[in-house]
Order: sequence, then C-alpha cells, then structure tokens
Amino acid sequence: MNRNLILAFGLSALVLIAFQTFFAPKTQPAPQKSENTAETAKSQEPSVKLTVDNTPKVKEKVETFAVQTPMAKFVFNQNTGNVRSAEVLSYEGKPLKDIVFDSKTDDSLFITVPVVNSYKPQKTEDGENITVKFTGSQGDLVVEKTYVISKKSYLVTGKITVSNIGNKTLEVPVRMGLTGGIISALREDKYTFGGPLMYDGKKTRTEKAEKLDETVTYDKPMWVGYTSKYYLAAIATPFAKGEFIPRDKTADIYGDTSVQVNPASRQVIDFNMFVGPKEYDLLKDYGLKLEKSIDFGIFAFIAIPMLLFLKIIYGFVQNYGIAIILLTVVVKVLTLPLTHKSMVSMKKMGSLAPKMTELKEKYGADKEKLNQAMMELYKKEGVNPLGGCLPMVLQIPIFFALYKTLLLAIELQGAPFFGWIVDLSVKDPYYITPIIMGATMFIQQKMTPSSVQDPIQQKVFMLMPFIFTFMFLTFPAGLVVYWLTNNVLSIAQQYYINKKTA
Repeated sequence: MNRNLILAFGLSALVLIAFQTFFAPKTQPAPQKSENTAETAKSQEPSVKLTVDNTPKVKEKVETFAVQTPMAKFVFNQNTGNVRSAEVLSYEGKPLKDIVFDSKTDDSLFITVPVVNSYKPQKTEDGENITVKFTGSQGDLVVEKTYVISKKSYLVTGKITVSNIGNKTLEVPVRMGLTGGIISALREDKYTFGGPLMYDGKKTRTEKAEKLDETVTYDKPMWVGYTSKYYLAAIATPFAKGEFIPRDKTADIYGDTSVQVNPASRQVIDFNMFVGPKEYDLLKDYGLKLEKSIDFGIFAFIAIPMLLFLKIIYGFVQNYGIAIILLTVVVKVLTLPLTHKSMVSMKKMGSLAPKMTELKEKYGADKEKLNQAMMELYKKEGVNPLGGCLPMVLQIPIFFALYKTLLLAIELQGAPFFGWIVDLSVKDPYYITPIIMGATMFIQQKMTPSSVQDPIQQKVFMLMPFIFTFMFLTFPAGLVVYWLTNNVLSIAQQYYINKKTA
C-alpha cells in the first residue's frame, strides 16, 4: 500500500510533466465617447455601413520611425499608423536582449479602420510621455490614432477618434490585433504555451497557431494578445468579438468592435497596449486582467500566494536559489503533520508485508476470504490501510502549485544561484543537480518500507528515479532545486521515523 501511494504520486507528477512537455501549451462594444460638433439635429438619412476590406493589397514601401524609452522600443509604420515591431529593453532595471515582437512581413500590432489606408504622423514629447498621433481621412471619414508612451511603464494608453464630416450616419468597424509569427524571435519553451490568446472575462482562450486550420471566434474578449513564456504583447479594450485566424502555419488574432458616427460628430474608442514582462503583480496592477495570461492552472489559488511568499523571502536573502530552498522548507514544515502521518502509516504497512504474503499463499485465488483476512489483520495490528493515502492526496495540490509557480515566475529569469548555476530559469548546464536529485530519489526509495508484491509494480517503482532524472535534465534549474531540496528533507524525515520505530 505504501509504495503504491508513492508510485501513484510519482506517476501523477510524471503525467503532468509529460503533458507539459509534449502537449502544452478554443459581444460588448468598446467604450465610446460621443462628441457632437454641430447644433443641428441628427440626420434622418440612412446610415452607411463601412466594411473591412480583406482583399490582399499590393505591398507598398514601408517607411518607419522608432520611439524608444528605457522600458521598450516601438517601431511605427509611418503609412499605416500601426506598430511594425516592439521590443522590451529592460526588466527590473537590467537590460534585455532580443525580446522582440516582430512578424517580419507585416505590422505586428495594429489598430485598423477600413477605407482609411494612409496616415500622416506627428510626434511630441512632454516630460514623462511621448505622444505619437496619426491622422488619415477618406471621403467623409476622418480617423485619428493616438499613442501615449510612458517612459516609466510598459503600458501604452491610446485612443482612436473617428469623425464624420458628412451628412450621413456612418457605421465604422474597428479592428485591433496582432499578426502571426511575432514571437518567432523569442526563446521557445516546450513546457509552457506560446502563441495567440485572449481573455473573455471568464477564461483565457488559447489556440496552437501552427495547428489552427479554421477561424475560431469568441464573444466579448477584454484583450487579445500573443505570449511567450515570460513576455506578452496585448491590446485591451472591450471588444464585441475576438477571432483566431489561421495564416501560413501561424495565426493572426483579432479583436473587433464598431462605432456609429452621426453627421458632424465623432466617437472615441480608448484602448491600452502592453508589451512587456509577465510579472503577476505588475499585470494585476493595470486592472485589465492581463495577469490571466499567466497560466497557473487549477491550483492558482495556491500558486499565486506561493509566488508572493517567494518574493518576500527573496527580499531578505537576495538570492532566488536560497529563496526556493527556504520556501521548500517552509512548505515542508507546514505539511509535516500530513507527511509524518503518511510515513508512519507506510512504515506500519511495510512491517505487515510478511504476514500479508502468508495470507496470499493461504487463500490463493479466493479474493473474498483474502480481503476479509487482510481486514482482520489490519484491525488486529491497528493499521488503517488508507492511513497514508489521504495525507499524500492533500499534498498533491501543493506540489502542482509549486511546480507552476517556479516554472512560470519571470523573477527567476537571469537569476543566479551559485557556482555554475547562473540562471535559474534554464536547465543546469552540466546536469549536476538533476543527477543528484535522481540519486536522492533512489535513496528515498530504498528507505521507504514496501508492501508491493506485484513484480511489474516493483519494476516501475525501481525505474522512477531514472525516469525523473531523464525528465529533469532539461527542466529549469529552479524547479530542480525545489525537487532536490524536498527529497533531502523527505530523506531526513524518513530516517527519523525509521529510527524511532525500529
């Protein structure tokens, strides 16, 4: 029973890791401000509905200009008024390299209004902000795009002003989104999702861009974006609908809305554009639900406080490797009553193994009598066969939450531990810690009393240290440090229990 529990726990973890490795990662109008510029009554003329023209256009020469702050760099398409590419330049005061969102062939982040295809730019700077304004017109429609770029924030605030200088009401569609392929330059991570996503107020919707073969639509997303493991580019406004659209083995992601503009009037749509790190507290403070781009899983209610606690510990020790070790110790202490009860139960069950073997030999294939005899044995010896089960089950959410916390925490990017471990967010370059971790699993296995009789289960149990070592070879070093520390603490606890009950 005891090793069955460990085996089940190990296999559960293995399934999670395998899933992450091989399979990881399917309307409300935008706020509008109406400003009338005429004293005349609303026109009674029928409205003119403008439509999005999806006909491929002849590629024109792209003229660009850049706006750079200490936080980010935006390259604007001078003709379309969209962001051609965006680059994150720093995080926590440290310079970054090659964190670029760039589709290479098209505007990467776009705010589009049909009919108006040509804009004239204007740039002004006042203290902490750089304002970029694009103005374009076609017929009775005048469009003004404004981007306000802060020198101290990753968040760009913006607005689209749509004016009608004619005598007929115009229904104007507005499309915002990101072009497929913009994360191709970012470092890939096989354990986490990278691609297009949107949040609809209830759930974060994702699609694997390379496997998308038809348009997928969701109602009323709050934002649309593209994500890598640690970085996000997103545009936020209350859209009417959002779409994942396949495009040459990748996918565009759109958010659509529309405005009705009366004659001699204008409508304003506010939006926010974020290009920066997926730091939970940072994203949450914006109040746009961008933190939903971080997939902490079903145990997010545990993972998020653990991340906060990890950062608190780091504030004292100034080393995330040590902070992970101390966090693991704290979690181990908090779960000590559960693990102690489980280990003691396992020890008692292990001591019954010879008697259980005798009962199996005595009753053979008569399972009914065998089960009855085993229950009598448990009662006589004062052993609860499920005594080690519940405590271990209660620990599983904590393990999975810690796993997600350490896997996704951008705080670990570039964070050194000691010696050869100079970045806890990437694998151990010399595979030393995973091998030591595998050795501790083998030691722990040998110290754990066994009542497993099935030869197949015994073989699987023996292979677990080797399987986990192989899997952890490419895991982020921070995760390996956690698992290694937890194993060492478990060995110490098992040694104490074995010695006490000897």
